[in-house]
Amino acid sequence: MSIFTLIAVGILLLFPILGLWFELRVEALQELLEMASFYRSIQVTLISGLGGALVSLLIGIPFARQFAIFDWKGKRWQRLMLLMPYLIPNFVLAIAYVLVWNPATGLMNSWLPFPGGLYGLAGMIFLFGIAHSPVVFLFLEEKFRRLDPSWREAARLSGAGSLRTFTKIELPVLLPSILSSFSLCFALNLSAFAIPAWIGAPAKAYPLTYKIYQSVQMGSEGLATAAVLSAILFLFTIPSLVLNSWIQRKEKKYTLVSGKASRINSTAPSTRSQIFFQIGFWLIQSIGWILPVAFLFVSTLVKPGCLQMGGWSCLPDASLSAYHYVIFDLAETQAALQGSLLYGSLSALIILFLAVFLMAMFGRNPWILRWADTLYSLPVATPGAVIALGLIVCASGKYGINLYNTAWIAVAAYVIKHFHMAFQSLKTGFSNISVSLVEAAKLCGAGPTQTWRRVMIPMLQPEILGGFFLVMVPILGELTMSVFLASPSFRTIGMVMFELQDYADQNSAAAMSILLILLVLAGNGMARILSKGKLGY
Repeated sequence: MSIFTLIAVGILLLFPILGLWFELRVEALQELLEMASFYRSIQVTLISGLGGALVSLLIGIPFARQFAIFDWKGKRWQRLMLLMPYLIPNFVLAIAYVLVWNPATGLMNSWLPFPGGLYGLAGMIFLFGIAHSPVVFLFLEEKFRRLDPSWREAARLSGAGSLRTFTKIELPVLLPSILSSFSLCFALNLSAFAIPAWIGAPAKAYPLTYKIYQSVQMGSEGLATAAVLSAILFLFTIPSLVLNSWIQRKEKKYTLVSGKASRINSTAPSTRSQIFFQIGFWLIQSIGWILPVAFLFVSTLVKPGCLQMGGWSCLPDASLSAYHYVIFDLAETQAALQGSLLYGSLSALIILFLAVFLMAMFGRNPWILRWADTLYSLPVATPGAVIALGLIVCASGKYGINLYNTAWIAVAAYVIKHFHMAFQSLKTGFSNISVSLVEAAKLCGAGPTQTWRRVMIPMLQPEILGGFFLVMVPILGELTMSVFLASPSFRTIGMVMFELQDYADQNSAAAMSILLILLVLAGNGMARILSKGKLGY
């Protein structure tokens, strides 16, 4: 029964991806192969994806090592600031970058110009690197912390400095984890839409995600082309998935902390190294997101275009009128907030219900759990454009299900994309519950339902409540799937912001961006509080 349930849920989650392959047409592929723009799009996709992942490694590895090994005052708050580019939706960062580094009217062009210009491959690579460097940090921080500190001590006593210790000892041991984080960043870069739309498109640097969007905008005529492009994009993500899975299996063969001398500790850094670290930290954070977001906030307090023409002389007339307009006067915003909060909450509830149900079915079977984790992680690495297009193809009546032009197709997309996040957190919490508690409940005469209602669910309450907000955070900041699945009767925050930015109402888009950042931070805070620090950042 458990195996059939596992397969059934897996098919449900992978149905759009599988259905998309039945829509592939040889004629559409042949047509693409004859177009020079197709090969240019693949080139842009690979260069921006690999380049952005490399930048993420260069930023994330030093920070992960510093935060794992050393301890200092204010470390917790600096860690949160380091994770902010991951918490802030990509399209908000893209809007902020356009405001401050637009080649024509950028607010920071006069004193801190963007090398080579913002628009194009260079801008995409840099913004990808900033946005996904926290992924590398989160992936490697615990790995660095678990390294046996006696190794570093022995290297120091042998005269090796920090750089030599890293290259000769830490790097070889952590190389599998570093490659795994690189492949994950590459997959995230491939699936991004907002950064290519606002940073790449003005310079005609179109990756595959944007080409899929252009094809879908053509209607039914471009659907076959979009299906082929989506299949190619999905094929590009498979090597990173396989590599990540293989590396994780290999990692289990190595023990990073072992023996009596091993201990996980944090020491105070030297004054000189801490000075250099703090300078680098604040420089990267300021350029990466603090200054762009700060200018984005200031631009919402003044009249549109005032900062570009009058500079700081506009500040005496600062007001919150932009926020009043987008919250109370702009009908699209009200519909978007209602749609994102209502259907996002509904999606999170469905995800949690499915996750709890599956844990009740096979939570104590490690073999099934391992396969379930692998199966349900596939949609996470699958680009949102592929999932959205698969739903358009499969849920438009052809297979007896018609959700097209309704909010339910977006709910299905959210459930498919973010299910693994709740499943993973519940699996971790479930593994910490002793089997003796379940056995004691059985000896007292409780059946499976009563055991879960009286014992398991109360003990999993932090993971369940925190998981709700943990799932809500990426749903609120979702854009890629929303762009494809939005309809006249359903709008999301991301979709409305995309339209406002596209139709030159940048002041309203900026105000909505700041409100969205506050919502995301509040959701992350609630996840951390309700899960008692187990979830959130």
